[in-house]
Amino acid sequence: MRQETSGGSLPHVDLLRQVASGLTSRVEEILVGSDLTLDQWRVLHTLTEVGPLSMTDLGGRTRIPGPTATRIVDRLVERSLLYRNVDPADRRRVVVHAAERGRALCRSLAPRIAGAEREGLAALSAAETRTLRRLLERLAAP
Repeated sequence: MRQETSGGSLPHVDLLRQVASGLTSRVEEILVGSDLTLDQWRVLHTLTEVGPLSMTDLGGRTRIPGPTATRIVDRLVERSLLYRNVDPADRRRVVVHAAERGRALCRSLAPRIAGAEREGLAALSAAETRTLRRLLERLAAP
């Protein structure tokens, strides 16, 4: 049963969750074959696109809490998808890199995931999709 507000429409949080859940399900279907979780994909994709990051910067970009990000990186390092180095500028910091194996996996999955996202937003025109992205980026900005 759908909960409605006095205006006859779903609350914003419910609408956002419905859309996010639908897109997440589409992406997770693709990731199952690669034995990646959505958060693992987000970390791998971020490092592939942006380049090496400290754990703090990685957590900030992905909005994954520190302890969770550490566990994710540990698992991806175990699979040789990522590797760590000590930051030469500050030996107390660790920098995480996408390994070639991780970049190759990312390259193979990215088109399929982009396609799933397009399918999930197919009810919108290209202009509406761009507008939605701009609005979501504004809402997500710190």
